[in-house]
Parts: sequence; C-alpha cells; structure tokens
Amino acid sequence: MSAADEGLIRALADRYRIEREIGGGGMSRVWLATETALDRQVVVKVIAPELREGLSAERFTREVKLAARLQQANIVPVLSAGTADGVPYYTMPFVTGESLRARLTAGPPLTPAESVSILRDVARALAYAHGEGVVHRDIKPENVLLSHGAAMVTDFGIAKALTASRTQDGGAAVTLTQAGGSIGTPAYMAPEQAVGDAVDHRADLYAWGVMAYELLSGAHPFQQHVGAQKLITAHITENPVAITGIPIALGVLVMRCMEKSSSARPASAAELLAVLDSVSTPASSGTMAAASPARRVPVKALAAVGLLVVALAAGWFALRPRAAGTPAGATEQSLAVLPLANLSGDKADDYFGIGLAEEITRALSQQGVRVIGRVSAASLQDKGLDQRAIAKELGVGSLLTGTVQRAEGQVRITVALVSASDGAVRWSEKYDRPLANVFAVQDEIARTVAGTLLGSLRHPGSAAPARAETSDPEALSLFLQGRVLFNRRGARQLRQAIELFQRAAQRDPKYARAQASLAMALAVLPAYVEDSTPELLAAAIAAANREIAMDPTIAESYAALGYAWSLIGEVRRADSNFRHALALDSTLATTWGWYGLLAGRLGQYREGHERVARARQLEPASMIARAWEAQILMNERRFAESDSVSGTTVAMDSTFMLAWSWRENALLAMGKTAEALALLKRHVAQLPPGRPEEVHGTYAYALAMAGSTREARALLDTIRVRSGGQLPATGALAAALEELGDHEAAMELLGRAIERHDTWLVQFPQVARYDRLRKDPRAAATLARLGAR
Repeated sequence: MSAADEGLIRALADRYRIEREIGGGGMSRVWLATETALDRQVVVKVIAPELREGLSAERFTREVKLAARLQQANIVPVLSAGTADGVPYYTMPFVTGESLRARLTAGPPLTPAESVSILRDVARALAYAHGEGVVHRDIKPENVLLSHGAAMVTDFGIAKALTASRTQDGGAAVTLTQAGGSIGTPAYMAPEQAVGDAVDHRADLYAWGVMAYELLSGAHPFQQHVGAQKLITAHITENPVAITGIPIALGVLVMRCMEKSSSARPASAAELLAVLDSVSTPASSGTMAAASPARRVPVKALAAVGLLVVALAAGWFALRPRAAGTPAGATEQSLAVLPLANLSGDKADDYFGIGLAEEITRALSQQGVRVIGRVSAASLQDKGLDQRAIAKELGVGSLLTGTVQRAEGQVRITVALVSASDGAVRWSEKYDRPLANVFAVQDEIARTVAGTLLGSLRHPGSAAPARAETSDPEALSLFLQGRVLFNRRGARQLRQAIELFQRAAQRDPKYARAQASLAMALAVLPAYVEDSTPELLAAAIAAANREIAMDPTIAESYAALGYAWSLIGEVRRADSNFRHALALDSTLATTWGWYGLLAGRLGQYREGHERVARARQLEPASMIARAWEAQILMNERRFAESDSVSGTTVAMDSTFMLAWSWRENALLAMGKTAEALALLKRHVAQLPPGRPEEVHGTYAYALAMAGSTREARALLDTIRVRSGGQLPATGALAAALEELGDHEAAMELLGRAIERHDTWLVQFPQVARYDRLRKDPRAAATLARLGAR
C-alpha cells in the first residue's frame, strides 16, 4: 500500500473502516468499507490521480450533491461526498452481485430475455435521471451492476461533476475538453462527445445503443478496431452492421440510438421503454429468424466474396427451416426489390445499387408484376430489418436481392429471386456488361423475373423492347444518385437532386427520364423552402414539357405538372395531368399521394383518403404517405385523428420532421397550446441555419395563441430581419399577425401568400389557424376560392 493510500485511510478512519480495494479504473479507485456509524457496507470511490489536477474539491462536492438527489430503483445512489487528505471522494451503497462487464466476460451467456430485462432497467434509470436534468455521460457495462435479477446504474452525475469542477487560473470552470481531455469511455462514446462538443441526454442514448448492440449481437459494433483513437474514429465515421435474430422493432431502435447525429436518435429514454415494452423476445412469434453472432460477416469481407453472394445465399436459404407460409396478405406473384449491395469498395457508390433497384422495380411493374414499395424496401433495410422481416412488413411473396460492382466502364450485377415463405432461391443470374448497357440488363432481369413469377399467366410475346434511355454512363450515375436524394426529401436533399438531374440532362439532352425527375423535384421543392415558389413552379412545368416533347410516355412528368398546377390554382389542369400520369403508370405512389392532397383541398375527403390509401399500399413503409393522410385529416378538421396519425409516424421515425409539423398543427387546433409549443421549440432548434421556414411561422402563431405576445413579436422581428426586412409571404405568419391583433397587416400578408402560391396555405385553406381571419368576409371569400377553383 502506498503512502498516499495510507494517508487517505487515516483521514477516513473516523467514518469508514477500509477493508480492501475492490476495483476501479476510468474515473476512480474503489474501496470496500464499513460505515462505522451505521455498521453497513459501502464503497468509497476516490477520484483517480490523473483526474485530480486542476480539480476544485469544493465544486466537485457541490456537483455530486446534485446527483445525490436521484432516488430510483435502478440507480445506485450517492450517499456522501467530500475530501480526505486533500483527495475528493464519494460513497455509494455496496451492491451484492457483479458488473455487467464481469457477466459478459466470465459468466454464462445472457439469454435474450435477460438482455432485454437489463436494457429495460438501464432505460428506466436513464428516463428518470434525464427527467431530473442529470446526464450520465459514461454508460457502459462496467457501470451497470447486476443484483438479484435487477440491473442498477452506478456513477450517475460523476462525469458531469468532474467536468464542471476543473478550474483554470483565476478559478473559472473549464471543461475537460478545454483542459485537454474528455471524460467517457471510447468504446461507448457518442460522436459529439468524442469531438468535445456539448452533450445532452442523447449521448447516453447512444451509449445505451452501443451496449444494447453488444448484448444482443454478442459483439461490440466496432470490435475490429483496437485502441482509443481508432474506436473514436469509428464512432464518428462508420455505421455498424445491422443485428439479425432479434425482434424487428428492437433492431430498429438500437440502430436509431447509434445514429451519428444526435437529432436523429430517439427523443428520450421514454421511447426506449415504449419499444422494449412492445417487443417480444426471440422465443415468441413475430421475430426475426435466430442468427448466431459468430456467423455474422464483417462488412469489409463482402467485397472479397461478392461473386459468391448469390450462390452462398442459395445454399443458406436451402438449409433454413421452412416458415409457416407466405406473409399474411401476400401472394406468390407479389415482389419487392431490395437495394443491390455495393461491392465496388467505394461507399460513394452505394447510391448506384439503391437507384438501380428502383429502376428494376419500375421495369418489373411494366411487365405486369405486382411490385410493392419502390423506396419502402430500401428504408426498411436501412432500419436494420432482415429479408424475411422486410417481406412480412411489405406483404410480398418474393424478394429480388443481389449485388452490383462497377469498374472501368463495366458493371457486374448478380441477382437472386427468393421466396419469402421459405427462403428458397427460385432463380439467380450474373450479368457482366458495359455500363452503357445497364438498361438492357434491367429489362432482361424484369422479363425473367416476370416469367418466373407469373408463368403462363403472362403472354411471352408481351415483353416490351429494351430501353436505351442514355448511352452516357456518367449521366446514368448522376440520375441514379439524384433519385436516391429525391426520395429522401428535405430542402438540402432536393436541391442536390435538382443539381444532379440538371447535370445528367446537360450531359445527355435527350435523357428524358432525367428531365422528368427534374420536374418532380422542382415541383415539390416549394414545400420545403419559402423563396421563389412561382419561379420554381415555372421551372418544373418547363422541365416536364421538355420531357413530354421527347417522350410522352413517362408518368412522372404528368405527375409533376399535376402538382405544380395544383399549387398555382389551376385545378382542372392539375386533375387532367394526374389522371394522365396514372393511366401511364398506376404504380407511382407519389402520383396517388399528390392527387389525394388535391381532393382533400377541394373537400373531396373520401376520394382523398382512397387515393392516399392506394399510395400506402404501394409504399407500406413510406413516412411521407402517412403524412399525406394526416394532412387530409387536418383539412377535414378531424384534428384528433390527424394528431394520432402524426404521433404514430413520429414514434416510428423521430427524424421525420413533416410528421412533427402536422402533429404541432393538430395540437394547436385542439387547443393544446403548451404541448404544441414544446414540440415547436424542439423542432425549430433542429432546423438547419438559414432562411426561416414554415415551422418558424407556426411557432410565432403558437406563441401568439398562448398569449406570449412579446416573444411572438420578437420572433417576427427576427424572421423579418433574416428575410431582408419583410416577412415571408406565408399563411402561417398571416395567422400569427391576426392572433396579435394586426388585422390589416395579416390581410395584406395573406394576399401576398396566395399570390406567391404558399404551399401550406394553397393546399390547406380549411385548417383551423385561419378561422380567426375567416371572420373577415374578404379573407373568408379568398380562402373559399382556394378550395373551389
């Protein structure tokens, strides 16, 4: 025992009888002791020597007292804190049992039920502590204790206390990042924590996700990396392989917790508990097929074995036990196409496999195959679902899966048609072609798959001739990348997609599909930005007409015209173009959704819901299709139902901001102003910097509704300054001015919003936020015309 240890023990002797050192590492050394006053066993944790420099013991004690107020069954409480022989320490109850790390290292393997139970207990602890404003910052198996069938989290608030207690000369507090270090464990450290940015409760959710991954898969998500720096780099730059063999919802939750951006993670630990309470264990029905972690293949190995993927898949599927049957509601002739795995070794090429899968989907639908989910399959795969789970979610009888590899103007595509009911490979093939011939490959695949699925139901002479849409491989690559970005929506993604479609069209002016997709992106962009709406709509119409002049058989151009004319107010033109688009291709969900919004605007609610239902049948996993339903319900003034649909959508994907918007509007319409304001405050905080958006106007309106006049006016002043001295012409801001009593200003802004074709006013004139304005006959007549032209 060192002299320093002996001095510490002497200093504590009047309160604690130190028995032995029982561990430590990281932030502290840990001693088992008996508290003499109460004759009970406790642990005395002494701050590690390397963390004491520049530490204010007084401030540390004060900070620990904040953590000591936490009293919850899954939290090991802090009993006391102070200094002994000049060394900061704190005490906690001695918990009989072992740490989760010890169990993982030396104990029997955890069962799935035990893993879920531990994760639920840790989530309960996080939910309580976060509600008290305390963030752990070092969630890991070493800080989870297992005792009598329960899991308890220790050292809550200690990392924060250490960070806040460090001082510079002059006594000012300094973070450990400023001091040249970072508290936390590299293996479980959130990206923002690793780079020294400010952290909040979502850093704990990230660490919970990493720990959950380790428990449920049997391996750390970045186990191949050794050393702190490599682990930190992996947290910042790499995405872990999705876990298989666990309930679908649980797999999705774990991957969401490990999102690089904190805003993309679940909003709170309460969401973790909601999912954990809803999932069944792998022993129950409705789960993925069990898979041993030892059989999981590292991502980097895929390129080396890429040419064997389909053959191995065939053998593996053949050995799997047969399922009870095809997913409920599916038919053997229904199909979904999964994104083709990229084997080029360049992550930037991932979009090529995603876009190519969508093009094959389109070709298959033209062959008479019932293809479900042009983009739903990709989104479900992104959430970590395996093939059987994706088939079940989409209600299809078969999946088309495979790989793609590009190199020096050549492309190699391997595909397999897999039965969803038993995993049997019904057909597989490999294609080596010049990249310029990829369209012929798509059509060849589509014809073969259609013949395999439909057999004699399909006339062999009905095959359409192969399409050669462009002979420029670079134009094709630009187009496919643009399609992937278009499907993700969002202002930034749409602007990038528009640029890519324009570049594709510039390389090949006769590339009609690039012009059609450009028209679609230009038409929808006004829903995500507030500037230049008339100019964007004019550009969309021009692009659609250019495409139609080249090839009048592409449905997307007519869908773009329908949406653009609906925003301009030309309802008959819009209806005609939507009908034409559906006559050419009735499998395009976007057409059905946009056509449904037009019906909702006109008060044709039954037709609107039917069209949106058709869109959801085509894209079962589409978040935007759910938002369309919520939007029509808002126009129909069925506010509680709109709130329910939006709330369910947010629960499925908390990063989908459009669902947030409609939930906020529904809450305001129901008079739940405080709840709406809470959501709006979070929503505004997550918006990228730049020009104000629709949500800023809604926030100002909500503040005015709540009677926060000064705050509402301050926000309007900020929006005015950011917009060059004049409020943007939006209906939401007109409603805010009306709530503040500025009636004539509201009327003037309402007129400008209609003139500028404000998307959220023109499409939804019946929503409740205009009720106060509607008391003026001028506004009532104007808004009524929007729904009647």
